[in-house]
Formats: sequence, structure tokens, C-alpha cells
Amino acid sequence: MNRCETLTYIQKNYSISGEAGRLIDNVLQYAERIKERHDRYLFLQQMLGGTIGLSNNEIKRFLLEVPHGA
Repeated sequence: MNRCETLTYIQKNYSISGEAGRLIDNVLQYAERIKERHDRYLFLQQMLGGTIGLSNNEIKRFLLEVPHGA
């Protein structure tokens, strides 16, 4: 999933406020810059795991596509 798809998934499946949505979007933007998939997973797990009830399997789906040229 890319960042927009991930954020849409979270907004549709979890009850989050507008402020939380913006914070999660910032986390996802930062994660996009992490080139190594494993490092990206660890970052997302640390930042999003246990916050709104995301499972590790969901977080694995959020291994964001790194834009070309990044």
C-alpha cells in the first residue's frame, strides 16, 4: 500500500480524530523516506503498534511503496 491507501484504510477501519489522522499521516510520510523495508516495518510498528489497535499483520501491509528516485 502507498501512503494515501494506508491512511484511507486507517480512516475507514478505525475511529480516529482529525488531529490523529494528521499525526498518522506525518508518521507515514516519514516512513516513506526509510529505504529498507525491515527498518520501515520496525519504525511503523513502534509508531503505530498499540496506538489505535493495529495488528502486526496490518502494519506489514503498510510497507509503503518507496517512490521512484527516492
